[in-house]
Amino acid sequence: MRMMWRVLLLAAVCAVTGLAAGPGQSRASSEGPPLNRVMREKLFESQKILEAVVTSDWVALENHSRELERLTGDPRWTILKYPEYARHSDAFRRAVSGLRQAAAAHDLEETPSAYVSVTLRCVDCHRYLARARMAR
Repeated sequence: MRMMWRVLLLAAVCAVTGLAAGPGQSRASSEGPPLNRVMREKLFESQKILEAVVTSDWVALENHSRELERLTGDPRWTILKYPEYARHSDAFRRAVSGLRQAAAAHDLEETPSAYVSVTLRCVDCHRYLARARMAR
C-alpha cells in the first residue's frame, strides 16, 4: 500500500509539473498545434482527476474520466498515423476506461492504481514520441 502511494505521488508530481504533456509538445513541432491543444486538454483533465482521486470526489472523477475518454475520440487525438502511436493510444484508452469504472464503483483501492496506470500510459507514449522525434 505504501508503494502505491509513492507511485501516486510521483504521478501527481508529473501531472502538476507538466511532464505528462511532454517537453517537445509545448513548441511547434511536426505533430502540429491541434495535437498540442488536445494534449494540453488531456493534461488539464488529468490534473482534475488527480484532485478528485485525492479528495474522493467521485462525481468529479467520473466526469473528468468521461471527458478524458471523449478526448481520445477527438480527431485531433488521432492525427498521428503511426502504428506504435495507435498501440499506445489504445493502451491509454483502456487505462482511462478502467479508471472510470473504478470511479463509478467508488472503489477506494482500485481508483489510485487506475490513475497511476493512466499516467504511466501517458508517459510511455510521450517517451515513444520523443524517441521517434530524435530518430527523425
